[in-house]
Amino acid sequence: MSRKQLALRLLNAVWNENESEVLFCLKQGANPSWIFNGFPILMHAICTQNQKIIELLIDAGAKQTPEAFGFALEHGYESVIQPLVERGIIPKNFQSKKGFGEFPQRFAY
Repeated sequence: MSRKQLALRLLNAVWNENESEVLFCLKQGANPSWIFNGFPILMHAICTQNQKIIELLIDAGAKQTPEAFGFALEHGYESVIQPLVERGIIPKNFQSKKGFGEFPQRFAY
């Protein structure tokens, strides 16, 4: 499977809230810090509010955890804050790049 195919498979698994598929992709070498549509995959997971998937990505080494925590706080995703707090992550403001929307959007199917 190519890196691009694996990346899209991971993105779909996150948006479909398919925890076993996320875990499979990570075991296959998917990068937990990939950027999709200007947002790290972790922020896509924040939007689904699936704590288990957020934990899987963080445990796999997602690097944008402070920004994801700030994103969750700024957008009122209270249900996903606990996994970030438990890991001692300090929130940081996330500035999306111009040309991208305010929220991550799914573009893979």
